[in-house]
Amino acid sequence: MNGNIPLLVISFIYVLVLSLVYFFKRKYNFVESKIYKHLLIITMLVLVFNVLRFYYGINQNDDMVMIFAKMQGISLFIWLILFAFYALLARSNNKYESFKELMKGHSTLYLWVIIAIVLFIGLIVLQFWSNFLSISNYDDRVSLIYILGIVIAIIILINLLFNNQQVEKYKNYALLVSVLLLLVMIFAQIMYINIPIMSCGICLITLFQYFTMENPDLKYIEELNILKNRAEEANEAKTNFLASMSHEIRTPMNAIIGLSETLLNGSIPNEYRDDIKSINEAGNTLLEIVNNILDITKVEAGKTELKNAPYSLADTIAKLSHIIRVSLSERPIKFEVITNGVIPKELMGDEMKVYQVLMNILSNAVKYTKKGSIKFIIDSNVVGNKANLVFKVSDTGIGIKKADNEKLFEKFERLDQEQSDIQGTGLGLVITKKLVDLMGGKISFESVYQQGTTFTVTLEQEVVDKTKIDMATYQAKKVTVGEYFDGSQYKILLVDDNMLNLKVAEKLLKKYNFQVTSLNSGLECLNYTKHNKYDLIFLDHMMPEMDGIHTLYNMRNRASGFDTPVVVLTANAIEGSKDMYLREGFVDYLSKPIDQVELDRILREQLKIDDNNMPAVNSNSVGVNYVTQTTPSQTPTVVNNGIGNAEINNTNESSTAVPPVFSNNDINNVPPQPGNNGDSVAPIFSADEINKN
Repeated sequence: MNGNIPLLVISFIYVLVLSLVYFFKRKYNFVESKIYKHLLIITMLVLVFNVLRFYYGINQNDDMVMIFAKMQGISLFIWLILFAFYALLARSNNKYESFKELMKGHSTLYLWVIIAIVLFIGLIVLQFWSNFLSISNYDDRVSLIYILGIVIAIIILINLLFNNQQVEKYKNYALLVSVLLLLVMIFAQIMYINIPIMSCGICLITLFQYFTMENPDLKYIEELNILKNRAEEANEAKTNFLASMSHEIRTPMNAIIGLSETLLNGSIPNEYRDDIKSINEAGNTLLEIVNNILDITKVEAGKTELKNAPYSLADTIAKLSHIIRVSLSERPIKFEVITNGVIPKELMGDEMKVYQVLMNILSNAVKYTKKGSIKFIIDSNVVGNKANLVFKVSDTGIGIKKADNEKLFEKFERLDQEQSDIQGTGLGLVITKKLVDLMGGKISFESVYQQGTTFTVTLEQEVVDKTKIDMATYQAKKVTVGEYFDGSQYKILLVDDNMLNLKVAEKLLKKYNFQVTSLNSGLECLNYTKHNKYDLIFLDHMMPEMDGIHTLYNMRNRASGFDTPVVVLTANAIEGSKDMYLREGFVDYLSKPIDQVELDRILREQLKIDDNNMPAVNSNSVGVNYVTQTTPSQTPTVVNNGIGNAEINNTNESSTAVPPVFSNNDINNVPPQPGNNGDSVAPIFSADEINKN
């Protein structure tokens, strides 16, 4: 017995040093780590009580021996319960930072905690009533510690064998070794009752857990992975929110901007023209704000990528110059474009990012300049196959106070708030700087308050074609639709659940004299494309019942031979949306609000229009076919009213519009829908569900 005390003391010192190291290291907030801290404390208590028990045994103080033996037994009981909870939690992929959060996610734990408490109280009481059972492991009676330890070991082994949750292998191995050690020390203690095997054994298990499950480096990596996953989940939620917000805001903006532009291009009384122009400008301002919020979010999330391709810098300069000249046409501001050096015919880079950077700086100059001049200076120096570009935008605007210099590239900072008539969110320059940094360039500025500001952007681009462009005589590619071709022989299908969006698209398409059919659901689209042939389909994405992607998939897979080009018409402007739609099978992407020039490009490409052989449209005979669904007993007839709308003449005056009905065979032939991850899932609707609609 005397030899047991040094062994226990050495074990205690070892655990004490380990505890000090553990507690002074970086703390982790996982619940299992908190339980492990209690395991360390309970292990030290077991060793202390065991030392005292042997000490009083040497001095033949039986009463004190019995007291400390029972206290040691109680401590062992608590250790075993904590070890069971620790083992089950450590093996879970779900990490909890508080017991409240743990209990909230697993209501059955309340029952297990109550059972553990009742069992603890019952075992203490039972040892006084039974001559066969004892909570101590140092007398002749069967120890309850042995029974509890074996039960816990069996529970953990069952969990290891039958729980299919995927966890790191080292955790399974560590728990398996710990359980085997627990069983070995129990049976060894039964055989050698006077040796403190249980006490030293739990010390060994606790130390083993520190170097495996609770290894600080592994815990730190685990914590970083959890934080990374949470950040990705939060970022995904933010992206989904922005996609939804973009869709919900851009959808009505499509109607506001599209219809106001249509009115401005038509013949309207002068008394209304200014008001409609104000509506259009306000709509474009709101659209710019939405785009800026999306842009800054994409850049900060690291989702903005450079898409390098050959482009014409001369075209970019010409487009920017045209837009700025138009915006300044009614203001007392002189706008100059100055080019120095050689402007190569073609460069390699991300044209849209370059355009956006320069447009942001030029727009800023327009906003903050009331009178005087704005100069757009381009310096190009070609060395080898690289073009060193320096863009300068100099204005005579209000300038920037020195105290505001540090705020210039901060989010949502609007400088000189006294200028209350200047609109914006304060995001333009922030986005500009991040895009310039992304392209490996530099941006700087010089400003004198109340005199003006000069912004300088330096970029390096690869030269594809060194042919010199003379900007003085350069004619840019058209940025407006100069002439609308006659598309009267083409049938176009429009599908959108929003009637205003359909109206805008119809008015834009009527300039070509197409035969247009308008539908407001994916189910109607499936029905019409089964019995009618169209030359081009514009399909909205976010629609109730069946969205655009599923509709496209069903059209292409319901029957062989479907070769109609389908263009997605969507308000989803999140980075990467276009690539996603093209992967899903759409031939092109048209965002809302609809740009007439982009629409014209898509029409000419998809319909393979040859400008040389295609006659121009006669605008006096333009109409849009408006098709609505009638009851099965009626046949819709389209009557063109010449102004972009149509009236439907039915054989029954009291016709009721109803959605199309699929037959059972139609539905059975609809293939599984593609999920977001490319896997097949069950069809969205059964025949009964569609017939109910």
